Amino acid sequence: MRSRSTLAMAVALGGLAVGTTVVALPDTAQAHGAFTYPASRTYACFQDATGGSSGGALAPTNDACADALAEGGNYPFWNWFGNLISNSDGRHQEFVADGELCGPTDSFSAFNAVRADWPTTELPADTTVEFHHNAWAAHPGTFYTYVTEDGFDPATDALTWDSLELIDEVTDPPLRSGGVAGAEYYWDVDLPDKEGQHVIYVVWERSDSPEAFYNCSDVVFEGGSGGNPDPEPEPEPEPEPEPEPEPEPTDPPAGEYCTAEYTVLNEWQGGFQAEVEVTAGENGTDGWMVDWVFANGQAVSSAWNASLVNHGAHFEARNAAHNGSLAAGESASFGFTATSGNVNIEPRVTCQEP
Repeated sequence: MRSRSTLAMAVALGGLAVGTTVVALPDTAQAHGAFTYPASRTYACFQDATGGSSGGALAPTNDACADALAEGGNYPFWNWFGNLISNSDGRHQEFVADGELCGPTDSFSAFNAVRADWPTTELPADTTVEFHHNAWAAHPGTFYTYVTEDGFDPATDALTWDSLELIDEVTDPPLRSGGVAGAEYYWDVDLPDKEGQHVIYVVWERSDSPEAFYNCSDVVFEGGSGGNPDPEPEPEPEPEPEPEPEPEPTDPPAGEYCTAEYTVLNEWQGGFQAEVEVTAGENGTDGWMVDWVFANGQAVSSAWNASLVNHGAHFEARNAAHNGSLAAGESASFGFTATSGNVNIEPRVTCQEP
């Protein structure tokens, strides 16, 4: 079943710099929000389409986002936080049909497309991670967070209620300012032992209104077993005399495609400048990608010698045209300036083949 809700909002939000313009909202559409980490499908496509600017034409580079724009128009991009039904009143499975969970109204139906190339957020499996949900307007309520079951294939399987497992439920989580897209709710979620690409689904059910919000986040779990128990270990053979240890390898590191080192060069009230040095492994590089997650709401304002994109707090930097090809042990660096609060913990950076 589809129901249509109306908003009167004009918004301009950029991936690395944020500005907003808001006009009068009807009383039935006062709460707005979506996951910024892991990035909801609508937020991730908005970030992809704006490319870090605060306005102008939408130009997605991701194929799925481009098709959603062609089918659904600008509205769900500029209103990425407004994927709602105003009168569901807790009857979510009655109002939201199977196959329409990511876009339960006509305005957002383009985001229901069954495909595996939506922008994704990498998450560690079987651990606790802090989730961030934008609070365009704050209201009391409960967040129900689900994940797709083992065996779900986003390339072929439509998202249904039966394909979801409830992993978290929280009522009135803490609220803070300074998120990547303004005020945000935040809370810890115990992630399951899964592997590969999945969909995380959240329902934000207001307690002061019959309104509810529905959002999908496309994620890739790393380090999990996919829910499969470890096989029984085979009997260990009799130990053999240990050979003399090989000397430790020197730079470049053996077996690694590349490594990255993060350094804060300068810091001031409300901001800082950082540099990341990339070093090629023993086989050199033909392009590289560095990624990290900011834990304290830091936001990049400008960058050089690399192309940066972000999905919420998760940032990816790819080489520029002139510094992607590195010989074994050769290094290149890129830098950026960013805003920060009172805490600016340096993230763990990883380097890999793009």
